[in-house]
Amino acid sequence: MYCVSGIPAALIACIQRTILAFFLNGRAILSSPISVEGPDEVGIQNNTLVYIRLTGKNAKQLSPEMFIADDPFEMLKNSVRSVNIQVPVVTYFWDLIKYNKSQIEKDYLLFVKKGAVFGKVYDGVYFMNKDQIYLGKDSRIKPGCVFDAEEGPIYIGQNVTIAPNTTIEGPAFIGDYSVVQSNSRIRRGSNIGKACKVGGEIVNSIFQGYTNKQHDGFIGDSYIGSWVNMGADTVNSNLLNTYGNIKVEIEGNIINTNHMFLGMAMGDHTKTAINTTIMTGSIIGFACNIITAFYPPKYLPSFTWYSHQGMLVYTLEKALIVAKVAMKRRDKEMTPAEEQLFREVFRLTEKERNFTSN
Repeated sequence: MYCVSGIPAALIACIQRTILAFFLNGRAILSSPISVEGPDEVGIQNNTLVYIRLTGKNAKQLSPEMFIADDPFEMLKNSVRSVNIQVPVVTYFWDLIKYNKSQIEKDYLLFVKKGAVFGKVYDGVYFMNKDQIYLGKDSRIKPGCVFDAEEGPIYIGQNVTIAPNTTIEGPAFIGDYSVVQSNSRIRRGSNIGKACKVGGEIVNSIFQGYTNKQHDGFIGDSYIGSWVNMGADTVNSNLLNTYGNIKVEIEGNIINTNHMFLGMAMGDHTKTAINTTIMTGSIIGFACNIITAFYPPKYLPSFTWYSHQGMLVYTLEKALIVAKVAMKRRDKEMTPAEEQLFREVFRLTEKERNFTSN
């Protein structure tokens, strides 16, 4: 099935009055741009629509119905050529993890190109392969840190603090205003978003902005959302004892990921207590709360409160209050759009929660 959806009717009407229409599938990972200029064509990767570029009368054929059809190209195929394009396309969260290391390297070559140091480097810091290390303005690297870029570049944004005795291995990305705590091991493939606070050991994992994992504990081969807070010694497994392929549960279906290494996906605004242990291939939903020393299930629906009493529904209004308090601590106010999204996620996932409210 081709997948480009959610195009508003008003946008279609606007496009029909213009000369050019260009659509790009947000699931495609592009390391080089696709020009908005050129002949009318549709780019396809296997059975997935990657982009559409249309002009004139072909643009006028667009309609909202086209983008919810099983084959939106069917209406255009007689007048528009198709082009096979080989780019990575994300279907599941583990696809992001699969391409994470290589994409950090490609982005560095595309946007940074060569190393530079604009921040403050204290005595006792050691750079390996300095030409592949970028340190942004007003960032600080404290004594005893080692930056090892021999196997990939390291990008450190602006106003970042790297506390003493930390090791960072490339390829790695640390976003603006983030803090890496003392004695951390930030290993290959670590991708830390804006204004995060991280510590312990992290390997080949993506952290979205404003997430905290300040204490010891291992997180590997995982995708972590925004505004997550992990208690001390929270860890996840990313390898089975059998060294077999890891399977993941999605909407009641068991899917073989064909990955030997895979940790977890954790949704925005989720929190874990101290000593939380999360199993290989887990999916933890949006705004969950895990407060137990026992292994939580491999799949937790959004707005789940999981404790020694089992699973309870994390009431929407309670979850919203906590989220707003957490954001305010970082001098952020939840916008009306963010609150609407919060409520919409609760509504869309309601059928998954067939247990009692807390």
